[in-house]
Amino acid sequence: MRQVCSLAGGAKIVRCPTEIHERLRCLNEAEIITLFTPFVPHPPATALARDMDPFEPLGRALPRRVRHVPYRLDRGMSEMHVDFLRSTGAVMIVMCITSNVISYSARAFEQQLCFARDISKQIARGDGIAGLPVILLLADDNSTSQACANAMKDFQALVVVNDYTTAALTSAVGVLFGK
Repeated sequence: MRQVCSLAGGAKIVRCPTEIHERLRCLNEAEIITLFTPFVPHPPATALARDMDPFEPLGRALPRRVRHVPYRLDRGMSEMHVDFLRSTGAVMIVMCITSNVISYSARAFEQQLCFARDISKQIARGDGIAGLPVILLLADDNSTSQACANAMKDFQALVVVNDYTTAALTSAVGVLFGK
C-alpha cells in the first residue's frame, strides 16, 4: 500500500494500494476516467468564470479521456450515475468539505459520503465492473480532515487536497500520475 505524503500544491496520497495506483497509471488510451463531482459553490477568491463548474480544471488535468458527471448533494446517486459505470476504466469521486461548502450545507459531508459509498457498492456488485479502481479525492481546508479521513476508512484509495482551486486540483493529478 502506498502512503505518499507529497505536499505539492497541498495534495497528498493518504492511502492507495499499489495495484490501484498502478492500474490507474496504466489505463490504456481507450479507457475513460469517470469523474463524479458535487454541485458546490465556487471556492472563495476563484479566477473561474461563474458559469464554469469548479471541478472542470480537474477533468482537464487528468491525462486520459474524462467523463465528468456532477451529482447533487440532496439527490445522491441516480440511475444515470450507475449507467456511466459500465463504460469506465477508473472512477474518481470528489468530496468537498471546505468551510464554505459546509456553511452552504451543514449535511454536505454526510451527503457526499453517502454518494461515494453508493457508487462503491454498485462497483463491488456490478457485473463486469467489480474491481474498477476507485479513488476518493477529498477537498478539505483542514478544519475536519482527520475526522473525515477516519470516516472514510472503507475506501482503499484516498487523496486529500487543502481546497478545490485549480492549483490544488492540478496538484492532486500530479501526485496520482507523477506529473
